[in-house]
Amino acid sequence: MNALDRLKEKIDTWKARIRELEGETARLREEKEALSKELEACKEGGSKELENLRGTLEEKEATIVALRKELETKDAEIEAIIAKVEALLE
Repeated sequence: MNALDRLKEKIDTWKARIRELEGETARLREEKEALSKELEACKEGGSKELENLRGTLEEKEATIVALRKELETKDAEIEAIIAKVEALLE
């Protein structure tokens, strides 16, 4: 297996990881939506449950932001690798 094949394999691995993270992001968005609806339902009571849901919602939002940043970072890394490979192949 030469360097180009290894690079292609690594890129495919990262693309698969990105798809996994996109799926996780979608799942977290759905969870966030459900928690937002639950939060709205609890607003009238103003109970401790409301505070807990707010904290959970903030955690989910932070996770979504972190996942999005990781996706952007990995995408940039892949683009840099592709550019290097293209430069080497020229």
